[in-house]
Amino acid sequence: MLLEISISNLALIQDADIQTGPGFNVLTGETGAGKSILISALGLLVGERAAAEQVGANEGNAASNRAVVEGVFDVRHAPQALDYLREAGFPIEEQQLLIVREISGGESSSRSRVRINGRLATTSTLRELGALLVDLHGQHEHQLLLNPDSHLGFLDAYGDEKHQKLRETVAQKWDAWHGTQKRLDELTRSEQQHAQRLDMLQFQADEIDATAPQPGEDETLFDERTRLMNAEKLREAATLCSESLSGGESLAASDGALALVRQALKAARELEEYDKGVSVWAQEIESALYELDDAASEARRYAETLEADPLRLEEIEARLHRLNRLKRKYGDTLNGVLAHRAQIADELNNLSISEEELGDLRSRAATERAAFLAAGEKLSQSRRKCSQNFGTQVVGELRELAMDRARFEAQFEAHLERDETGSREGIDRVEFIFSANPGQQLRPLARIASGGEISRVMLAIRSVLASARSKDNKGDVTVGNRVATLVFDEIDTGIGGVTAEAVGVKMQQLAQHFQVFCVTHLPQIARRADRHYSVRKQSNDEQTSVSVTLLKGEDRVHEIARMMGHVNEANLRHARQMLKDAGS
Repeated sequence: MLLEISISNLALIQDADIQTGPGFNVLTGETGAGKSILISALGLLVGERAAAEQVGANEGNAASNRAVVEGVFDVRHAPQALDYLREAGFPIEEQQLLIVREISGGESSSRSRVRINGRLATTSTLRELGALLVDLHGQHEHQLLLNPDSHLGFLDAYGDEKHQKLRETVAQKWDAWHGTQKRLDELTRSEQQHAQRLDMLQFQADEIDATAPQPGEDETLFDERTRLMNAEKLREAATLCSESLSGGESLAASDGALALVRQALKAARELEEYDKGVSVWAQEIESALYELDDAASEARRYAETLEADPLRLEEIEARLHRLNRLKRKYGDTLNGVLAHRAQIADELNNLSISEEELGDLRSRAATERAAFLAAGEKLSQSRRKCSQNFGTQVVGELRELAMDRARFEAQFEAHLERDETGSREGIDRVEFIFSANPGQQLRPLARIASGGEISRVMLAIRSVLASARSKDNKGDVTVGNRVATLVFDEIDTGIGGVTAEAVGVKMQQLAQHFQVFCVTHLPQIARRADRHYSVRKQSNDEQTSVSVTLLKGEDRVHEIARMMGHVNEANLRHARQMLKDAGS
């Protein structure tokens, strides 16, 4: 449900903050006053296309090249919208939803920015979410009745609890069959492709296994190869290091660094006999002597281990060549090669299925398909029974909405062929067909219905569904189209008098189950609103602007009188009586 909408610099509306409420909300005003701007603003909140031309020309305003529309929705009773938000990762606080739509004007900078609960989002995401929040009916893009894919949902919404259980059964059986069939299709796709894939994977597995690489093996071998290739140079350096410390062939023992450190230590100990303060650095010299002695020993042992080994070097070169070949083919690193081998093992396991297992899978798929088709047939029969009463009741509602000769039916297309898969909805395709006038052939709604007719057909359908749910004591309609807010534009085109009264009553009844917004020129409809907003246009020599006001008391009486033609004493009395009779 929409709780609040704020509009800034959108067309002629400079600033407007509108607190909305549950039930029946109406928008009234003179022709051209700007009521369509409000409907456009709501459309922007649910993903309709934005255009730079919608940005107002508010001179002197630093933000005049930008329009902003903000909407706050209560989604406590919109489980599908809540699920969508959670799956998409949008934060949810206190089960409220804040949508901000910003439009930049100008030919070079025309763009739209969307934020959902503070997080940037795409227009397509907003459109998907908006379809779970609001239906716009009239000259707008959100017209579910023009989309035949939505018609089956409306028909199913009319069904009773037994019908809903049939729908759940069909969906479950389709899921089971489709899962098995998908697995079977993967295994039985082209025998040649299957065999080729199996051979290729087995070849790759054998090639990797023949080399049997170990994690980090190439780095270890590379280090060893470097040592072997530079063995003579390393031995000379290590020998020089050892001799420099302790003396050797090229140096007398007394010339080594250790000899000099021993002399230094001896001198320090002599000093220590006369001055105990020398003890600290004398100890440091002694420690250094031990460390240098250890280093000399390590350097000597290292030099003794180094010798040229052409055979080992050749083995290492050959091994590195094989490992590098695997890395070029199967991964940038040996870890990548090993990961690829693990993937091969999984796929080989899936492909290497026995004929007996394959036969069992085929049998299971056939059994599950038959179960789905049988359940689909039961659901189809239930739908055809529902469609007769549904169509009759919709036509009855249309007769009360100035469409006395209208006809309406749910047309079923032929059952699916045996090789088709159907869907989670079953085996039916349904499209609503309609005729507004005598002698006019029943045809799809999208081809023949005007905006006003579409609004009234939707009003009739909603009234039938609301009535069905009310009888079952199940509260709001939540099957089929699952939105909580309905917007009707042009609902009163071509009607008046008694018919207008009937439309008003229907809207009021519908508002017991949904939040309803209606743009109307008829006092018979406006008088039944729970909240009545007046849209007015003001002009001066410099600019034109539109304001929106929630009417109460005598202000509402004056607006109802204006809608009757003139604000005079007779119409004011009549307006007061109309509001009193409506309980407003």
